[in-house]
Amino acid sequence: MESTGAEVWTGKNRLEHMSLPLPQPGPGALLLQVTANGICGTDMHFLSREPAAPLVLGHEIVGRIIGFGPGHERHDADGIPLTEGDRIALFPWLPCGQCWGCQRFGPGATTCTDAFVYGIPPEAIGLDPLAPAGLGTGPTLTGGFGRHVDVRQGTYLWRVPDAVPDTVASLLDPLAVAVRTVDVTRTPTGTWDEVLTPDSTAVVLGLGAVGLLSAIVLRQTGVGTVVASGARPARLAAARAVGVDVVLDIHRQDAAARRAAVLDITRGRGADLVIDATNSSAALAEAMRLVRRLGTVVEVGNIVPDGTHVRVDPARDVCQRNLRLLGVSFNPPRSYSQGMALLARHDLPFERLITRSRRFADADAALRDLAGDVVKIVLTES
Repeated sequence: MESTGAEVWTGKNRLEHMSLPLPQPGPGALLLQVTANGICGTDMHFLSREPAAPLVLGHEIVGRIIGFGPGHERHDADGIPLTEGDRIALFPWLPCGQCWGCQRFGPGATTCTDAFVYGIPPEAIGLDPLAPAGLGTGPTLTGGFGRHVDVRQGTYLWRVPDAVPDTVASLLDPLAVAVRTVDVTRTPTGTWDEVLTPDSTAVVLGLGAVGLLSAIVLRQTGVGTVVASGARPARLAAARAVGVDVVLDIHRQDAAARRAAVLDITRGRGADLVIDATNSSAALAEAMRLVRRLGTVVEVGNIVPDGTHVRVDPARDVCQRNLRLLGVSFNPPRSYSQGMALLARHDLPFERLITRSRRFADADAALRDLAGDVVKIVLTES
């Protein structure tokens, strides 16, 4: 059997280059040669721990089709025909279709309790862990830190338009998160708690990829004023480049000053919508202090438990203010279709979010990059 290379998570803060078997695609499956994989902040969370079993990380996957398994339908999730050599981006969740969540909400709702997820340790998202090392068959090609991915039957995927570079296409997964984050705030037109309007103010906390992409999506929905806060000069500059109206530097303005700035912009009312896209639990408490009565807070930045807690007064912070508090961790395939439509546009500055690309063999260096002044690091072929 042929083999291929992969960077495998084998221990705390440790990746090892391994040679793994290159399978023939099974019925309804396909084999993908990975051309780009964006590194997500959650990858860093995973790496800081010991794996339950060696695993190929990476879920922001773009690649070139090099073979179809027998019976593959040869079209993407939007019905676009596929041929060998086409580039595609993956929906990392593969739901079982049989559990209560799939039966009740549909197999694309990411409520599955028995799902397979590309490039993510299942125990980190509430699923059963992989078998410990020595009891299973070893790591397989299930993540974008490998040069190939064995794409299983039933995986949702989208053809990448020819004009979209691989690095930009790798933004599809975090962009879909941003799309879903904004979509969940929608209410019937004219309701008191409507927040996506030309006269509304939205605040984004955190200027990583999801925060910046959320700002882009908010602008596309017609939100009148977008405010964002974060650190690192490159991220602050990127926020200005993607059209954020007011950029707050958390190193120059403390929480009280940031709240005063938002109250000044909103004539003392508070923001209509606040999105917490940080990975700091404390930011959720800040979000609740920034939003107006009948406003909406979306928590999307804290999806990996870290043992910290936030003190909330249910009466004062939620009920008396008629607050909507929404949680988002994953997103349905429809969000990916919307995201790909946005990526295909030429008037949106997605390239501005790509700080650097590195070769797959330099994955360790790419992970070190993330500790510096960067927005998005992408692993590529060359």
